[in-house]
Amino acid sequence: MMAGAMEADLLLFAFYMCVIGAGMGTFTGLVPGIHVNTLALMLMAFSGPLTDIISSFAPAELAPLLLSACVLSAAVVHSATDFVPSVFLGVPDPDSVLNILPGHRLLLEGRGMTAVRCAAIGSVVGAAASLMLAIPMHWLLSSGLGGYLDGITVGFLIAVLILMVATERGSRTTAMLVIPASGLLGLACMTDMVPMDNLLGGEPEIMLPLLSGLFGVPSMLLPADGGKIPAQTDTDIHPVGILPGLKGVVTGSVTGWFPGVTSNTGASLAGCIFGEEDEKGFISMVSSIGTASTMFTFVTFCVNGNERSGAMTVIGGLLGGSAVAPGTDAFAVMMFAMAVSSAIAYPVTIRAGRAMCGLVEHVGIRRLNACVLAFMVILTVVFTGYWGLVVLLAGGLLGMVPVLAGCGRTHLTGCLIVPVLLFKLGLF
Repeated sequence: MMAGAMEADLLLFAFYMCVIGAGMGTFTGLVPGIHVNTLALMLMAFSGPLTDIISSFAPAELAPLLLSACVLSAAVVHSATDFVPSVFLGVPDPDSVLNILPGHRLLLEGRGMTAVRCAAIGSVVGAAASLMLAIPMHWLLSSGLGGYLDGITVGFLIAVLILMVATERGSRTTAMLVIPASGLLGLACMTDMVPMDNLLGGEPEIMLPLLSGLFGVPSMLLPADGGKIPAQTDTDIHPVGILPGLKGVVTGSVTGWFPGVTSNTGASLAGCIFGEEDEKGFISMVSSIGTASTMFTFVTFCVNGNERSGAMTVIGGLLGGSAVAPGTDAFAVMMFAMAVSSAIAYPVTIRAGRAMCGLVEHVGIRRLNACVLAFMVILTVVFTGYWGLVVLLAGGLLGMVPVLAGCGRTHLTGCLIVPVLLFKLGLF
């Protein structure tokens, strides 16, 4: 099918599938409570009929690869657009929870679009740099670096927890209490101690009540001055440079390898290593980490076949579960998919932000918060059952602790770090 370069037809087919995937990723990114991994698993469930449809306009042997490109495109666009509901509605995605507070502050200052542009720029920088580093990173990981990183996973997670406490400027005692408390709540969700149930069928979205409770509910309950969100301006077209995004790429290359280590963990680590960014730089860095992590997760799959996310699990199933090496048709098509989807993600994110600005300007803060809280409750019941409400309430109460104690909310990411650490130690 290839002789030195991909045939034009294959590129065209891949482009069409990337556009479809970008649309799906936009939907999952902008609709709170629906993660791209859920969509990917649904595509996997219907992969038979879908490959038949693709085979009607493309060679049948290319159908699994083209569907994989669609899934990867959706994951990349989702990683960029999921910031919009996080900042405007306070309903977090697992990869953007740390962006809520700085983004919400900018929103209340009338600079919601500045926050959106920072996230969009960070995502573009993360995507571009990750594409350039994909082949060098593949070579490094295949040449022994991957085995070394596997060996230091436990030490790495412990170091992150220690650095989070050591760099806390407020109450370190509160930090040392919040980290294990949130970790236990996360562990209860991840080990089925809490019997959640998806009323629509399928697996319950356990991260929805956990992260919405810890990060979303406190944001909705924080007192706000005035009854309306101020008029939003969009005059700061280039609010941040590329440096925060590049920092995010360095961190994303790490989070893309370690199992269970999200971009939030990476953001905590990056803050300790590179120093604290201002609000705009922080938003851009976290967004870059999310996009870079998504891309480097594919590189990890290419190296050893390990599937670090739901999207990679689906891609592995479609491609036969074997690792994909540079120089193959599959690797070239997937790189093309990441390039196309990252180019689409920037304007989509900006347009979505503008649309959301127009909506929130005319809604009182208290009314908006009440509507969002009601929406959180409905989503929780639908996707996790009534036990999810218990998690939402517990998370909301715990999430208020660092706010009231003057402690950083990044320590709440212990809900993800601590369970992974315990799993790696073989304790659960």
